[in-house]
Amino acid sequence: MAKTGGWSELSDGDRFAGYRIERRLGRGGMGILYLAVEPGLERRVALKLIAPEAAADEVFAKRFAEESRIAASIEHPNVVPIYAAGEEEGVPWIAMRYVAGSDLGRRIAREGRLAAAEAVELIAQIGNGLDAIHAAGLVHRDVKPANVLLSGTPGSEHAYITDFGVARNVATRSGLTQTGRFVGTLDYVAPEQISGGAIDARVDVYALGCLLFKLLTGEVPYPRDGEAARLYAHLHDPPPAPSLYVPEVPMALDDVVVRAMSKEPDDRYPSAGDLGRAAKAALGGGAVSVPERTVATGAAATREREAPTEATREVSRATSTRKLPGDEPRSPVRLALALGAGLAAVAAIALIAVLASGGGGGTSGGDTTGSQAIAKTKPAKPKRKPKPKPAPITAAALIAKGDEICTDSQETYKSYRAEFPNGENEASVGYSRLLVGISSEAVRRFDELKPPPGLKKSYDAYVKSQKQVAQWDKDALKAAEKEDPTAYLAAREDRNATEEERRQLAEAVGFHVCSGSEA
Repeated sequence: MAKTGGWSELSDGDRFAGYRIERRLGRGGMGILYLAVEPGLERRVALKLIAPEAAADEVFAKRFAEESRIAASIEHPNVVPIYAAGEEEGVPWIAMRYVAGSDLGRRIAREGRLAAAEAVELIAQIGNGLDAIHAAGLVHRDVKPANVLLSGTPGSEHAYITDFGVARNVATRSGLTQTGRFVGTLDYVAPEQISGGAIDARVDVYALGCLLFKLLTGEVPYPRDGEAARLYAHLHDPPPAPSLYVPEVPMALDDVVVRAMSKEPDDRYPSAGDLGRAAKAALGGGAVSVPERTVATGAAATREREAPTEATREVSRATSTRKLPGDEPRSPVRLALALGAGLAAVAAIALIAVLASGGGGGTSGGDTTGSQAIAKTKPAKPKRKPKPKPAPITAAALIAKGDEICTDSQETYKSYRAEFPNGENEASVGYSRLLVGISSEAVRRFDELKPPPGLKKSYDAYVKSQKQVAQWDKDALKAAEKEDPTAYLAAREDRNATEEERRQLAEAVGFHVCSGSEA
């Protein structure tokens, strides 16, 4: 048993709270998940041990038992059932149904993005599951791909929302814990979670809108460099329209995403189920037959926005550049793209508070004037806000970050390689999508780094070679989709034939993992 943050991490065969541990399934910011066998019933369960820093939160400790009881009472086909919860030697734990299969995060990593019909179907299922959670009085607070489990085969998968309630709802009325950190993942976090305002079920509606964008495009809504930039974008930048990034996405889904990601909670869909139904109707060209309404109760029920303080008013007056419309009728979808001084004030206060207190999260341009709305006809070339140029980093930092990228790529490949035993020699679509996802993500991360002047030439040569790899992977995917084995093998051979050259280029920069000189 290995020590982890004050308590012992479990090993295969260990017993905890009567459960027999089979193996570790994964680890996240809130704890460690194990596959275990329930005593007596011999039923396999997913056993989660809550991280010490979460358990130490005073509010968490007071409400853990109550919310465990509420969560265990939820019965819905799209919600992972919680069987039991308790505390063993000061460590809170939760036992849930074990869903054999994968999760949505892994599927996106393999395929890059989903077809619109598949994405909408999964979002509708997740929305229905969130409605059940909200109806029980809980707010999930961390809707993201990794928290959606999948069973079945691609195209006919069943989605389960997991890691909710007792695992995330630390029972504050705002998005911030007592230590000043908010609960959630940066790429899917609602503005009111960042600013520390009162939250309700509509933070999950916002996150579900972010998730829909991710499924449709393969990218997070705000792929900014650094935590501060992502936080600011959620607070201040217009919601992105997916069809501007991926032309194959039906434009009818743009309005769904934009409304779901409205900065003002009142302008979003009142329920997650409403979002799912709207997405299905938009894709099918029909109308939603079910009237919109919130289903949330208790702590998840709609809350009023907190009154602004004098400090907020001062910042607002100092940063204001124009007025928002006053008594004019407001379209819920277009209002999301009309941001002004009030939001700028919240952004300034929230960024100072969250970053000073050490808040953080997960993994990302847009016009910030707030006066534009999405055009009804798609422009030929959408104008995007130029990304700020990154500052040069030291040689040591560049080597460390580059090797981290290569390590992550290798680990991702190892995790999925066994699923495609003949992928290298056969025109496998799944295997090709895996490689495209890995190489494209690596290139994106390498592009974010700015080398010091002394390494620029060798670094640029290495990144250029990585971009060529990404292109060959895309060529192989196209060939696999067209069932053209000759073109597929040619792209694979081009990739493999230049492997030694890439190793030498990596060595010239000073990389260890990327060059293969260090395991």
